[in-house]
Amino acid sequence: MDERSLIATYYSGARELVKQKKPKEARKNVLALINYAFSQHKNAKTMIAKIRLEIFMCDWLEVSRELYSKGITDLVLERFQLLPKKELPKVTPAPVKKAATPKPKTQTPEKKEPAPPVTAADSVGEDKDAPEKEEAAMPPENPTPTPSAGGVNYDGLFENDSQGWCADIFDKYIGAIVKITLDNDTSISNGTGFIISEKGYLLTNDHVVFDDDNGTYNADIRMSLGDGKARYKIETLCSDKKADIALCRFDPAKVKNFSVVKRISDYSKVKPGADCLLIGNAFGLGLSPISGTIRFVHDQNGNLVFSAFSNPGDSGGPVFNRQGECIGVNKSKTTSYNHVAADGYINATPMDKVEALLDKWCKANDITL
Repeated sequence: MDERSLIATYYSGARELVKQKKPKEARKNVLALINYAFSQHKNAKTMIAKIRLEIFMCDWLEVSRELYSKGITDLVLERFQLLPKKELPKVTPAPVKKAATPKPKTQTPEKKEPAPPVTAADSVGEDKDAPEKEEAAMPPENPTPTPSAGGVNYDGLFENDSQGWCADIFDKYIGAIVKITLDNDTSISNGTGFIISEKGYLLTNDHVVFDDDNGTYNADIRMSLGDGKARYKIETLCSDKKADIALCRFDPAKVKNFSVVKRISDYSKVKPGADCLLIGNAFGLGLSPISGTIRFVHDQNGNLVFSAFSNPGDSGGPVFNRQGECIGVNKSKTTSYNHVAADGYINATPMDKVEALLDKWCKANDITL
């Protein structure tokens, strides 16, 4: 579901509840509209976009207050286009009388009769001295919904300079996805991680933070935000090798202007064939996005499988749906199957498995994300 569909869902849900005379339930959907507009307002890049969002919020705050204090009122019904339409009185046009045909004249040629009056049937132009006739006002055939007339007006909710959902998600989370660097005695390896809590918790792969040469977790792990070069130390708290997931932490007091990746709340909504987006730090060259299509929600090994390109350094990167929700953690790619070369077969740990691990780790270690 894209963002416009999401807004339409909130609106149609509230409208249906208003029809059912359920103001409290309808208000929850209206508040969801307002909260979405507020989140967009914080990220708006232009003053015009901010003003449009403020107008949108003011309009729907008025509806929210009305639902809370008075219930279903005419204002609420009008905003949801539920007021009965007033029919215009039918206007029956007056019949146009035809001009009488003058009888043949029997008078002598010298006596001239006055010319017959000019009528609607005989007139070619308009009589400037005659009073103008008032035309009946007719409503437009396809009225455009506005905030004051009802319906959802998307003005200001979405930036006009959007270059596509992939670009929007990448731009939104540039401060939440990190480049991970490990300095070993013999080599430097790279990976990806993403922040899941304002308290400084982040996720990556187990194999990104584990030192195979020493058989232990690396003691010197550094991260840098996608839009900066400053490097911050992180520590590994919990890990699961089978799922290839590690929970790490950094000191949030030392890192400025970081954000948090939103995780999908119900993984069962993920469907094969849906679009997805991987963001990773391939070859340590910096964060970059690559889109793909979900092939399996759970394959025979329990993996989320999608078609895209993945390279060394992309490990630990988040996989997003079109709504900007993380649905999995990238970990590997299948290069061959039964001795046949494979392509476009990328494996990720699905978010339902990740959430189960987070729940277990938080309970066992008294962690609050």
